[in-house]
Amino acid sequence: MTSLARAARSASLRPSTCKLSLGLAPRSRGFHVAASVRRSFLSSLLQTAKSNNPITSQWYGQPTHETHPELVSPAEVTHGIAKSEYEARRQKLVRDMPAGSTVVLFSSRMYFVSPHVFHGFRQDTDFFYLTGWNEPDSVAVIEKSATAGRGYTMVMFVNPKDPKKEVWEGPRNGIEAAVSLFGADEARPVAEFRKYAAKLTGRLQDRKSRDGACIFADLDAEHGLLRSKECDAFRDQLKRDNLGSLIRRLSPLVQQLRLIKSSAEIQLMREAGRISALGFGQLMQRCRPGLSESTLQAVFEHATQMALVSQHEDGSVVDRSALSRPAYVPVFASGEHALCMHYVQNSSPAKSGDLVLVDAGAEYAAYASDITRTFPVNGRFTQPQRDLYSALLSVHEQMVRLCCVESGYSLNEVHRRSAKLLATELKQIGLDVSDRDIDEQLFPHHIGHYLGMDVHDTVDISRSQQLKRNMVVTIEPGVYVPYDNKFPKAFQGIGIRIEDDIVVGQTESDTENLTARAPRSVEEIEACVGSVSWGS
Repeated sequence: MTSLARAARSASLRPSTCKLSLGLAPRSRGFHVAASVRRSFLSSLLQTAKSNNPITSQWYGQPTHETHPELVSPAEVTHGIAKSEYEARRQKLVRDMPAGSTVVLFSSRMYFVSPHVFHGFRQDTDFFYLTGWNEPDSVAVIEKSATAGRGYTMVMFVNPKDPKKEVWEGPRNGIEAAVSLFGADEARPVAEFRKYAAKLTGRLQDRKSRDGACIFADLDAEHGLLRSKECDAFRDQLKRDNLGSLIRRLSPLVQQLRLIKSSAEIQLMREAGRISALGFGQLMQRCRPGLSESTLQAVFEHATQMALVSQHEDGSVVDRSALSRPAYVPVFASGEHALCMHYVQNSSPAKSGDLVLVDAGAEYAAYASDITRTFPVNGRFTQPQRDLYSALLSVHEQMVRLCCVESGYSLNEVHRRSAKLLATELKQIGLDVSDRDIDEQLFPHHIGHYLGMDVHDTVDISRSQQLKRNMVVTIEPGVYVPYDNKFPKAFQGIGIRIEDDIVVGQTESDTENLTARAPRSVEEIEACVGSVSWGS
């Protein structure tokens, strides 16, 4: 029997498993271009009967170079992130782990609004960061290996292609793509994971007393996030096998990798900041007294999508809006609603004479922006509004200048500086405030947080860590004057926040404000608000 016939026979006997040994490795692993025809043929042999369908076999569950060449280049797994970068992330992750250690990653699960009606899917951030795979009910197992050429092996357990289900639920990537596009050494149906997990824990039982091998996994619903149901099954398996002592949390290790952004990541965040800033500009231009907060939200979200549509001189259109969505539930808080930090009802009319505080941002190719601007609904600040806004803007600008390595500050230290400076600024405009007033009432939240694939990114990493080059942080001082007669009546009921996304530089001069295009000064805001008619 020829080697090709053996491959075909092997595929027919094991239709649900796809391995690199049959020639499906990505070209980046050193396979010659001349082998691409062989890989294509072998890939067709490996297709299960269900995936070998003239329509659904051509579908993927997310944009790929094959289906969306305008969004994903040949060298990329996902838009803007190359195969080599995903590879480097996995190698960095396992590098300092004990020999023989295993990483088990679980995808997010689908969330349902009501029976048969589901929310839009968003992948578990760590899972996406390490694989680029954007489907629910998936598992990735990465085992550190001294004999593997790249220092580890990766097996993915995913939903196979199924044309009957895909007609109803939408396309899937399928087993073959996990190997040929996403870099797995082997891929199997997710239904086989529990059997695989039992063998894995059995191997660990045999050697747990002989070496320091660990299982790195996140098995609990942390921060309200629920993972694939396979996560629950794996946790139960570990309890039955009495392997709890070998479990280590994975997320803190991945978050250390995610904390410092690569140049490719910063470019994606730069684009997220650009489209969000343009959205703020158009929002201000179209703001009018009487418009509902929800209408203002719709204006912003439409503008961020349209910012990704362009037209060439020949009339052809390039549309990248499929890569964007809201990064979080936004705040459109007019008037006294701004005294609530996370007012998201967005249901009241914006009134002339009031300010509207907008905290909103777009996500672009899985990376978030986070901007807050506060502006007068009718386009003109009252004198108390102007005074309070100018005081806060001074704090904001000075804190941005501290976001560099040479300052020697952490986010916590920047926050302490901001609170003291805000007290000084407020006293200059007639508010006699104490430190307690600042901390408990006027500025009760932190100056900022880490930003990346999540809006509140790398949440397990302390903000007491000194700022490092290519961290991305928000700077968002706020002032919220309650209805309390210890504060001047002219300022009561006013809430203001100003927020930008900052790439930490080595020096102040190479620190970058990703969202600087959103109007921020009093003069810029007053020139912008209401400047475009609804008919245009």
